[in-house]
Amino acid sequence: MAGARYYVFKDARGWKIGYDGKEYAYKSNADAVMAAVKAANKTALHGLEAEVLVQGVDGKWRTEWSGG
Repeated sequence: MAGARYYVFKDARGWKIGYDGKEYAYKSNADAVMAAVKAANKTALHGLEAEVLVQGVDGKWRTEWSGG
């Protein structure tokens, strides 16, 4: 899928969303995923493809949400 990709991952301080070369911090996985899905949905409503990928404990990425 081409378009906007929002990456949700854990670092030493908590959870983050990586998007467009920037990182945004959140206190929990649920907060980060919810914010990423909300942002991706807004992107999709503008007619662009968007995807939220979440990194698992095994290091692999899985698609949590996609649209557009």
